[in-house]
Amino acid sequence: MKDKKLFSLIRVMLEIGLIGFGGGTALIPVIEKKTVEQYEITSENEFNKEVMIASITPGALPVEVATGIGYHTAGNVGMAASAISMALPGSFLMLFFLVLLSGIPAAVQRPIRILAAVISVYIIFVLVRYAFGTLKQAHSSRERYLYLFIILAVFLLSGEQNIYDLFHIENTPVFSVSTIQILGAAFFVILFTRGYLRMFKRSVPAMILAACYFLCAGDAHLIPYAAKPYLVGLMTVLAGIGLVQAIMEAPHNNKKFPVKKLVRSMCFWGAIVLLLSLPALLMLSGVFSFMRTGFLSSFMSFGGGDAYLTVARGLFVDSGIISHSDFYGTVVTAANVLPGSILCKILTGIGYMLGYEANGSVLEGISMGLCGFITSVAASGTIYMLVWALYEKYRKLRIFDVVKHFIRPIISGLLLNVGVSLLYLTVIQTLL
Repeated sequence: MKDKKLFSLIRVMLEIGLIGFGGGTALIPVIEKKTVEQYEITSENEFNKEVMIASITPGALPVEVATGIGYHTAGNVGMAASAISMALPGSFLMLFFLVLLSGIPAAVQRPIRILAAVISVYIIFVLVRYAFGTLKQAHSSRERYLYLFIILAVFLLSGEQNIYDLFHIENTPVFSVSTIQILGAAFFVILFTRGYLRMFKRSVPAMILAACYFLCAGDAHLIPYAAKPYLVGLMTVLAGIGLVQAIMEAPHNNKKFPVKKLVRSMCFWGAIVLLLSLPALLMLSGVFSFMRTGFLSSFMSFGGGDAYLTVARGLFVDSGIISHSDFYGTVVTAANVLPGSILCKILTGIGYMLGYEANGSVLEGISMGLCGFITSVAASGTIYMLVWALYEKYRKLRIFDVVKHFIRPIISGLLLNVGVSLLYLTVIQTLL
């Protein structure tokens, strides 16, 4: 009976992954219909629990839901099989598209680039609609103004040279704070205040420290850049103290923290990652660095599939690992027209581009793309299991609610910047 459920689960996840257009949230009713109503793989109560945990967890939401259902159905084997099956169709099509593009002569690629520019216009529309959707989710006019302020503040803080180039402004941005720095500062404020943002004794110092961090981290360096390591160290310590206090204040729960289950799941994921990354490890250098960055990007991916674009830009593009043109003109464009998880497709695509550009070998590109694929799936699965364990023990922790409440307007501001980059690098540069 258990094996029958496992095979049904794999078949269902492959099917959903193949038709999975519209992002993680849009797939929730599809997954529910298949796993709860049609095949009765899991119960409605258990499914609702998996969705709730996945919604407050960074990473690829459909992969995380698949991870939870698989673990509940068939343990670690079901966890890995279900998550991989959900992400496999879209990532496979991503590799196929990039391999096809690699073999096309440069003269023939021009029409494809124009098509990519047209698709990018639609993507920009989706990103702007995401920001407006954030404002519509506000429960009051006061909250709507707060969301608008956060969106505009993040947009201006993360403004990069592309915005200035778009409007033919010769100056350089005053701040140009990276995506990673903005998300890090946001989490510092939430953790230090223990989720009580109206507690002025903590929120005011937190805001001051975050502002000082932006002033020394931005391009203008209005505060000496040498102060940055000290600020980061202080903020890390204070955030850790806030997290410990929040856990201690949480309502008492008699359940034990599932350490053994969590360790076994992480070891299981580690073995799968090592196995599927072995071809890349044997053929290329820098694989571990790519995997480490991929795991970090998944840990920082809040706010849905398109929100991952901001994190990927910060870790892979801004750091020079992949060029703006390859990222926006090839990887992002392909990811947004194919089914499946954006996070998994983006990491698969970046991996292929890095492997292919190393020696011009399609085989090395595929091996690195496979490494990116399993890294994205394992990262999402590992993060889900970690949050599941925390939820089992500290399900009433206030920080969970605050992160879920404020992360969307922050992501919206970052996505507007992604839209500007797409407009300048993919649309205007291609059509000129």
